[in-house]
Amino acid sequence: MTCEDAHLKMHDYISGELAAVQQKPLMDHMDECPNCREFFRQTANIQTTMRDFMQYKAPYELQNAVSSILANA
Repeated sequence: MTCEDAHLKMHDYISGELAAVQQKPLMDHMDECPNCREFFRQTANIQTTMRDFMQYKAPYELQNAVSSILANA
């Protein structure tokens, strides 16, 4: 597996969408490649941060204001 192949598969692995048969080659590559291990660590951190950020719930007043604007549009 090349580094480019590994990078393409990392996102699917982190999100739990990478097929089991493709996981071992990815893990084997990262065992041998410190650059890909670091890329994986950074990618996982970014995805976790984004997932956490996207779970933000707007304040009730803002929800009502947006709903009102949309209802009158």
